[in-house]
Amino acid sequence: MRVLKQLLLAISILIPSLNFANDIQVKQISFDKKTQIVNFDLSWKNSWKNQKNYDAAWVFIKFIDSKGSSIHGKLAKDEHTIKGAQQGAFELPSDRVGIFVHLSQIYRGDVNWKVQLKLDESVAKQLSNDFKVSVFALEMVYIPKGDFYVGATEPDAVKYASFYESDATGNPVKPYLISDEKQVIQVSPSTGNLYYVTGRSPYRGDSKGTIPATFPKGHDAFYMMKYETTQGFYSDFLNALSPELASTLTPHNVEEYYDKKGGIHFTNNYYKAETYNRPANFITWDDGATLADWAGLRPMTEFEFTKAARGTANPFIHEFPWGTDTTKELKRKVELNDELIFTDGITEKDLNDVNRAVYGASYYWVMDLSGSLWEKCVSIGDSIGRSYTGTHGDGIISKEGTATNTDWPKGIKEEGGYGYRGGGYYHHGMKISDYNPHSPTSYRPYGSWAGGKRSIAYSQRYVRTASK
Repeated sequence: MRVLKQLLLAISILIPSLNFANDIQVKQISFDKKTQIVNFDLSWKNSWKNQKNYDAAWVFIKFIDSKGSSIHGKLAKDEHTIKGAQQGAFELPSDRVGIFVHLSQIYRGDVNWKVQLKLDESVAKQLSNDFKVSVFALEMVYIPKGDFYVGATEPDAVKYASFYESDATGNPVKPYLISDEKQVIQVSPSTGNLYYVTGRSPYRGDSKGTIPATFPKGHDAFYMMKYETTQGFYSDFLNALSPELASTLTPHNVEEYYDKKGGIHFTNNYYKAETYNRPANFITWDDGATLADWAGLRPMTEFEFTKAARGTANPFIHEFPWGTDTTKELKRKVELNDELIFTDGITEKDLNDVNRAVYGASYYWVMDLSGSLWEKCVSIGDSIGRSYTGTHGDGIISKEGTATNTDWPKGIKEEGGYGYRGGGYYHHGMKISDYNPHSPTSYRPYGSWAGGKRSIAYSQRYVRTASK
């Protein structure tokens, strides 16, 4: 048996196909240690590249042994190939933690590529015969560079701590313009500064401070996960860890978890979701930060949330991410079986800029930024959040199962630095409020509340700064 393992590692390791959210599939995975090349088939439905933006797969590699120890597959600087009916392209970040795979020409439809990724020489030197290769993929949306507005000035938005440009007495003049990624922003009730009113709420921020040039503002290009983290992908994450670490990060032991849309089960030492694509609730800030670090991504900021939702369009009263002031057209709903689905038989292949209010799609076709689970964002509402510089995860988490990025807020002690945007769906028949389950883009009732243990309506999605 030992000889067989050595032969497999020296020549090629084959593992079953892996299915990810929203029909992303990675199949026919193999690794040739001699050439240090990982081969696999990558496919997903309803990909696009148009004049405005495109979607992409964020692909990263792990080598995992039988005890759950892992080595992150840092990529080589070159010698990566992609072949298929549609012309594909790569974007390789400078840290080479993973790679973006996307269309290189205008197209709309399904994609299916044969991909070869070459590993950095340092990876193969660390591998023993007990390690097996895994390839992970997440569908992302490219958010292009451009000026945009944060906030709104109508009374209801201001009541819920919406950002705005202030006059000399702290009253709103207009939404606040983000015109440069390195823009230094003063928060105060003074002419031309960004400001917001907190009322008596302790959850909306300190209404002061300087947002430095290093804070990610969303002006320059970045990628955002198209969908919220799913229970299926979170299960894949848990299965890639040691049993000890996974047990501290799994939500399935929370009281009444299975009565509140939870669907991750642990059976025969394996985590599996009832439904792969159901949004992963009961995820704390720290859980999500660990996943982001492990996957080579990072938390998004409040400004990036707004950019992904609103794009470069002008704000208007009671604006939702799908570009209208109402939910009447929306056919993206949580059904009685707890699944987030499209109703009336519609599918994403017919999504366009005219009908995106039916699909709940943002300006750039990011899905579910309102109406599913509360989105955690780094907040400008306290000094911890304002100190965030947007470093990316390196694929390696701590021995304790936590993120290792020192600029990221820490949530376990509710120290501050993040908050919630977008509204949350709590339960069937819930009372509809001004911001639950659907929150207008600018509302921030909990924009700087760094609290919340594992809960029915809390989750997270992640981003990565683009290389170009």
